[in-house]
Amino acid sequence: MSFRSALVAATALLATTQAHIIMSDPVPYSKDKIDSGPISRPQFPCKSQNGFTVTTQNTMAAGSKQQIITVGEAVHNGGSCQVSISKDVGDKLTPNSVFKVIQSVEGACPGLDGKTTPLDYTLPASVPEGEVTLAWTWFPVSSGGPEMYMNCAPITVSGGTGDGFDALPDMFVGNLDGASGCRQVPDTILEFPNPGSAVSGFVSQNRKKAAPVNCGASDSPPAEGASSVAGGAPSATPSAAPSAAPSARTGSPSTPTTPPTTGGTGTCTENGAVVCNGPTQFGLCNNGQVVWQAVAAGTTCENGAVQKRGYTGRFARPRAVIPGKDFTPSI
Repeated sequence: MSFRSALVAATALLATTQAHIIMSDPVPYSKDKIDSGPISRPQFPCKSQNGFTVTTQNTMAAGSKQQIITVGEAVHNGGSCQVSISKDVGDKLTPNSVFKVIQSVEGACPGLDGKTTPLDYTLPASVPEGEVTLAWTWFPVSSGGPEMYMNCAPITVSGGTGDGFDALPDMFVGNLDGASGCRQVPDTILEFPNPGSAVSGFVSQNRKKAAPVNCGASDSPPAEGASSVAGGAPSATPSAAPSAAPSARTGSPSTPTTPPTTGGTGTCTENGAVVCNGPTQFGLCNNGQVVWQAVAAGTTCENGAVQKRGYTGRFARPRAVIPGKDFTPSI
């Protein structure tokens, strides 16, 4: 290879390195090994090939306003980002780890015109107290192909209640399996199937949003009227039910056979708190606004918490046995 060819190759490599974006705050796992390339399926989650060395244990208070700070030059015409939390930490993170979305940004993330901008979000009170993992994911508009970027950081949360955390939507995962897998439409702003109640972003006039394609049920938008809580709620009454209740029971639980539909908004005062709209709907307070979502079948929202529905029937009590009337004692 000539000197000129080597120089061109080195310049191209440098440009590629600078083109991508990494999260700098909160401080990620294995800070000294973090790279700016997209994540692949074998590396999921969190660029696991780099390990999970903790150089800085980031601390946050539930209900506080926070920022994701990213560094890099080319932002690929922006894109869509999510901030998510997992209860798994460090080496316990696996491809099966569950990440729950606390903020979605659709458009202009992590920035435009070659500059990154901070991603503002609120750490909700529903995040459990203690050690968790925060993930920043990015799906750029323009790149060599559908790509997903993911950086993760160790977080210690104070003041979190954990109420309603499992009801948050799952983090979107896509662009990991090429043309055969779940992916975004090229040169569009990814519209998340289930972004949650905290959504921001900016769409310029020369860009459009589009939902992902070729996604399975877990990544597809929920069917109309279906619950968006963790694990999904059944869309219809089970095909078979017991033909009769046990003889001792004289009542039946008041669980609805189908989950109520979602929709509607309201106002709230305590940022990050779980808010109930009757027993069948809940939402997370986000800057004074709340988007109602249906609770899962068999659960109810009560006193700011989503919990299993209590049994409301009564049990028949056996009457007292009277000697001489019900039987004759032997002498």
